[in-house]
Parts: sequence; structure tokens; C-alpha cells
Amino acid sequence: MLWLLACVTQPDPCLAMCEAGAALYGGCLAEWGADWTAAGYADEDDFLDACDTWAFEWRQIEAVDGHEGQTDATCVARAEQFSASTATCDDFTSTDWNSAPWLD
Repeated sequence: MLWLLACVTQPDPCLAMCEAGAALYGGCLAEWGADWTAAGYADEDDFLDACDTWAFEWRQIEAVDGHEGQTDATCVARAEQFSASTATCDDFTSTDWNSAPWLD
């Protein structure tokens, strides 16, 4: 049974961030009378794919730059921020997606 423990993986913190971001931003878009295409995405799934790509790319960069784990730490913080009961549209729209996660 010990070998089973080696196969267990932790959930991807960036997936949680992407899902929380999609829920928050999707609500904002609806509030503004807009849809995902107005935000530059075909639909919510397209946003989730782009968010997943963001995490993948920053993980590749952090490995080269010696900042391992910083993307995941940023994802954890943003997931908490985006899913908080007090989260607002500003919490999402003020996020700098172009800055390195370790500079947040």
C-alpha cells in the first residue's frame, strides 16, 4: 500500500486560481452587460485555457530564473483573493498578469 502514496499528487493551486478568477470575472462581465468575447475570450473555457497557459509559462520561466514555487504561491494568494466573499471586480481587473509572479 505504500506505493499508492507515491502516486498521490497535490491539487494544482493555479487551477484553483483560474477557476476562482473565472467565476469572479464572469460575474463582473455579466454585471457590466458584457460576455467573454468582449474580454477577448471565446468563452469561459477559453479563459481557463489562457489562465492555465499563464501558469505553465511562468513555471517554465521561474525554473530558469531560480524562483521555483513562486508561481504556485502567487496562485494560492490570488485564488484566496478571487474567491473571498468580499472580492470585487477591482480585485480581478487590478491584477497585473504581465508581471512576474515573484514580483507581486
